[in-house]
Amino acid sequence: MKKISSIILSLLTLGMLFTGCSKESSGPVTVEIWHTYNGKQAAALNDAADRFNASQKAYEVKVLNQDYSGFADTVYNAVANGIGPSIIFNYGTTAVDYANEGLAINIQKYIDQDKKKGDKTMQEIIDSLPEAMKTDVLGFQDGGIYYLPGCTTGPVYFYNKTIFDELGLVPPKNWDELVTVSRTVYEKKGIPGFHSDGLVDNLQELIMHNGLGYIDVANKKVTFCGPEMVKIYQWYADMCKAGYFSFNTIGRYSSEDLANGDIAAFSGSCVNDQYIQMVEGKGELGMAPWIAGDFYTAWNRGPIFLHRNDAVDKGAYEFVKFFLNKENAAKWAIANSALCPYGTSANEPAYVEYLNNLPATSALPCVQANMAASGSFPNVTGSAAVRRALEENLNYVVDGKMTAEAAVAALEKACNDALAGK
Repeated sequence: MKKISSIILSLLTLGMLFTGCSKESSGPVTVEIWHTYNGKQAAALNDAADRFNASQKAYEVKVLNQDYSGFADTVYNAVANGIGPSIIFNYGTTAVDYANEGLAINIQKYIDQDKKKGDKTMQEIIDSLPEAMKTDVLGFQDGGIYYLPGCTTGPVYFYNKTIFDELGLVPPKNWDELVTVSRTVYEKKGIPGFHSDGLVDNLQELIMHNGLGYIDVANKKVTFCGPEMVKIYQWYADMCKAGYFSFNTIGRYSSEDLANGDIAAFSGSCVNDQYIQMVEGKGELGMAPWIAGDFYTAWNRGPIFLHRNDAVDKGAYEFVKFFLNKENAAKWAIANSALCPYGTSANEPAYVEYLNNLPATSALPCVQANMAASGSFPNVTGSAAVRRALEENLNYVVDGKMTAEAAVAALEKACNDALAGK
């Protein structure tokens, strides 16, 4: 009897579950955000969700913290099985993978619905992005919008001010000056004058600064694999061979190498200002805008819209519209010690005060100085593989495993195969 009772109870429970699934819930639609933030970022995200939930009754946003280890795989598997989050925070290149599998939603339909009702909030938010940065949002292969920037960071030139002052050097403003500075440091101090902590981003900038284009989206091929790319690869390898540039770090991070006096400068994310602690007697830390020219790499991490069902998808859109309004977008940038990419938030009093009172140790003013030249690349199938191939093939040249000509030929094939979905 106990066994029969157990079976009946299980069947009743299962029946209740199916019944619950078949009926529309009388409560608000649940929208889940999965994230790996902590500290100020986690508190800001929870606060935004609480305020959104209090502002309306149709949706309830739940913010769920996840382990950083294996997060990407956990999310993908959950979403593929229809039980994952509606929103994660990442870069546009990640959104491509979900969009290609039909697991991300194109929010353009919701924007269009809003505009028919006279609500231009989201359209105005997107329109306020710098023109060069809009490629990050509007550059998906099918023209859809699957992701939006949350806040902006970028590379900065970190250097040993004591060494620079001693040698009468100033931070470089172009690539020729970078060579001169790095060579002088090496000849006078016996250490590399430069390291790239974000090599692929520097390669992308070199490509753009030399007018080589990037991806021909219509024809699914790269445009930069010619004689000028061979020169770029050879030049970088020569700088490493001469000792002016270091290719690999001595310690775990570039910030460690600079702090320990093993290199004189590096280009890397502005967040390094929180981690570089110069070793006593090794010099004073200096920061300057990174080489920008007419193109500066901007890093934009923000919400990706993942598919659940129509009701939940609409709720995710409504939350992000709230999350990126002028007040909240500014709050999110502040919580991330970053810049807000949206012009709609530029005059928000809290944001203006934040920018006007950045600590002297902040690298953000160096990023801000380059924002007029900020740009991004199309988020299409294979775009992430193009980035990987750029760095991988330069490795072969620096290590002497390939000539620059052979490496660029291999680079072109790898890139075009990836863009073609091979």
